[in-house]
Amino acid sequence: MTNPSWVSARMERGTVLLFVAAGLVMGFALTLPAIRSAVDIAGGSATISLLTEADVPRTAGAEGATLASATFDSARVVAEGLSGQARALLVSGAAFSALTTLLTVSAVVLFFLLLMWRRPFHRALITATQVAGAALLIGGILSAGLGGLGRMMAADELNPAAGGVFVIGFSFDPVWMLVGLGVLALSVVFTYGTRLQRDTEGLV
Repeated sequence: MTNPSWVSARMERGTVLLFVAAGLVMGFALTLPAIRSAVDIAGGSATISLLTEADVPRTAGAEGATLASATFDSARVVAEGLSGQARALLVSGAAFSALTTLLTVSAVVLFFLLLMWRRPFHRALITATQVAGAALLIGGILSAGLGGLGRMMAADELNPAAGGVFVIGFSFDPVWMLVGLGVLALSVVFTYGTRLQRDTEGLV
C-alpha cells in the first residue's frame, strides 16, 4: 500500500523542481537578448531603439477611419560605424541588464531550492534577496543610464544620415527600481523569519 505522505512529499519536490526549471528557462530567455545585443554592438552592428517624432505617412480616405495626425515615438534601427564611446556605453548598458537578470533569477532559483530542502528561512536567502534587490535597483539605474547615454550619442551620430528625425534623449521605466526596493524590503522579512525560526527551534 502506498504511503500518502510519501506521495505528497514526492509531488511537492516535483513541483518545486518544475518551478526551478521554469525559472532557469525564463532567466535564460530574458538574459539572451541583452547578451546577444552586447555581442552585436561590440562586433560593430548595433540594433537599438531610438526616440523619434517623425510624421507617419497618411492619405485621406473616402470612407471609414482616417488619420488626423500621427507620429512615430521610436524606431528600431541597425546602425553601423558608431563611435567607440557610443558602442561602449551601449555594451555596458546591455551587460548590466544581463547581469541584473542573472542575479535576480539566481535568487529566485535559490528560494525554490530552499523550499525543496524545507529551509525557506535560511541566511543564504537573505543575502540572495539583498543582492537581487540591489541589482534591480543599482543595475537598473546603470543599465538605463549608460544605455540611454549610448542611445543619445547614437541618435546624434545618425541624425545627419536620417534627416534629423531622431530625438536626442531616451525613455526610462522606473518600475524595476520599485521592484528592487520591494525585494530589499522582502530581505528584511526573511531576516525576521530566520530569527524567529532560530528562536523557536526545539520548542515543538
